[in-house]
Amino acid sequence: MNFIKGEAVRLNPQLKKSFFKLANDTFGLDFEQWDEQGYWNDTYCPYVIEVGGEIVANVSTSSGTMILDGRQYKAVQIGTVMTNPKFQGKGLSRQLMEKVMEDHVSAHIIYLFANKTVLDFYPKFGFETRIQSTFTVDKKDIEAIHTEVKKVNLDDKPTRNVFYETTVFRKPVSQKMSMVQNENIVMFHALTQYRDCIYYVPKFQAFAILNETADYAELIDVISKEQVDVQEILGCLPIQSEKIRLCFTPDNLKIPVMQDVLIDEGAMFVKNQKDIIYPNNVLYPYSGLA
Repeated sequence: MNFIKGEAVRLNPQLKKSFFKLANDTFGLDFEQWDEQGYWNDTYCPYVIEVGGEIVANVSTSSGTMILDGRQYKAVQIGTVMTNPKFQGKGLSRQLMEKVMEDHVSAHIIYLFANKTVLDFYPKFGFETRIQSTFTVDKKDIEAIHTEVKKVNLDDKPTRNVFYETTVFRKPVSQKMSMVQNENIVMFHALTQYRDCIYYVPKFQAFAILNETADYAELIDVISKEQVDVQEILGCLPIQSEKIRLCFTPDNLKIPVMQDVLIDEGAMFVKNQKDIIYPNNVLYPYSGLA
């Protein structure tokens, strides 16, 4: 068994192919197009154990800047924690987690999202759970703004480049809690689960990721190089649903916002460092989930 991390994985075609397969087999995640289009860089770092040219266990880190109450913090998200079923029960995830923690002692905040099967694992490394909130507004409270809105096609390379550049130089969607300088993870979600949900509003030079379900609409993110009013963006979008979930923590809106506790089968875990305390009752943005 060999421990390998970072560029040694990303620049090795055989290991990269093995990483893609393990991620797809474990979580149904497809990293291949994201990599082919050049969005996998050193901000996304796999820590792997390799046997005979095959990755049998992985823990990845994704770095970015977290905004909390208007202040910026160096943040590291842990994700794609996975082990080939043939190698489970050998403590490989623990070994990789220990390597990750050693490498990121300088980070202000380390965090992750875990499913219900591993909730007892992460407290062993000093992680604590946090309660997240949901934020919902009513369409009837939003004043419609009649302006041009374009559906975005990320298969068009110039359009994709503009979207990426805007994400690189974006303003935070919220000063209460948001992420910036994590554009490569945003691109992963844009190219996979949200590729049919992206709109451009020329009036505000802003991109909006909007997903509609049978019961409600979800405003996943608003991405712009200038500070924009989320309420105005909502007024521009072709929303059909009466209820709109904001998939991030909004700043103070001028309309009623219903806040509730987020109920899911997993949990958010945070390891506070540098005397920074990550709060309860905010919502980590959906577009930043690694």
